[in-house]
Amino acid sequence: MRGQRLRPRYRRGPFSLMERKALKVAVASGKGGTGKSCVAASLLVTIPGLLGADVDVEEPNLALLLGAEAYASSLVETPWPVIDDGLCDRCGECVRACRFGALYMFGGASPSPNDLCHGCGVCSMVCPKKAISETGRPVGEVRLCRKGDLEIFEGRLRVGMPNPVPVIGAAIEAALAEGRDLVIDSPPGTSCPMVSAVRKADVVVLVTEPTPFGYADLDLALQVIRDLGLPAMTVINRADLGEADIEGLSGRYGVPVAARLPFSRTVAESYAIGDPPALIDPDWREAMVGIWDRARKVAGR
Repeated sequence: MRGQRLRPRYRRGPFSLMERKALKVAVASGKGGTGKSCVAASLLVTIPGLLGADVDVEEPNLALLLGAEAYASSLVETPWPVIDDGLCDRCGECVRACRFGALYMFGGASPSPNDLCHGCGVCSMVCPKKAISETGRPVGEVRLCRKGDLEIFEGRLRVGMPNPVPVIGAAIEAALAEGRDLVIDSPPGTSCPMVSAVRKADVVVLVTEPTPFGYADLDLALQVIRDLGLPAMTVINRADLGEADIEGLSGRYGVPVAARLPFSRTVAESYAIGDPPALIDPDWREAMVGIWDRARKVAGR
């Protein structure tokens, strides 16, 4: 993330280095609609002192759900190639070197970059005429949102941008700089955005539902978490509305089930009007405390 930090890092007291390390918990899911953001929001309103990071950057809704207002922002930019027509001899070395197919060259024209560019800089390295320089291309922003004592770093991808990963990384780095216990609301799915969101977490909480789709997508998510070597636990939402063997699947990966949350019309109604279930349902509050305590033990905090 280029530009100034959203705010200076606070200065800690003389004994702060002896304190425990901050706990970073990513809340993820193999598919959308399982209640991932619902669990993340409920953790934030239940456990005192937590910091939030909403890195579902294509459709962030954690601040909206919690009624937090943005009061600071920072632009996120990625490197973008600029080709000097006067120096370029149209040799095509840059086009051949780009592994993402992000440079086009037609006829006798100079190469032209497209939205597949990842900003890796290889094109400028291989250009024999040194005709390629780089500039910053805005791809999104990180906003700092607040409601009372609750703060959330929110990543927002600029409309039309195809690659959310730089914005995800910028939002997480901004949140990590605070040095506080952190809840990361990850993008759904199992592709690059999800991997970028969870890779720096101490523990991953996978929210699922006992349906065929929930089972299949949880299987994929568990494979990803296993390959990343991250500790994980499963939360079964709407646990009484399906028959898929989520416990058995989690057990095959050595992942414990941290909570089973039954369907509740009251919970559904509260969430529909923007209230996290933990604010109105004592069972949800108890479950969130249990999830956080287990995450702390798994991470050795």
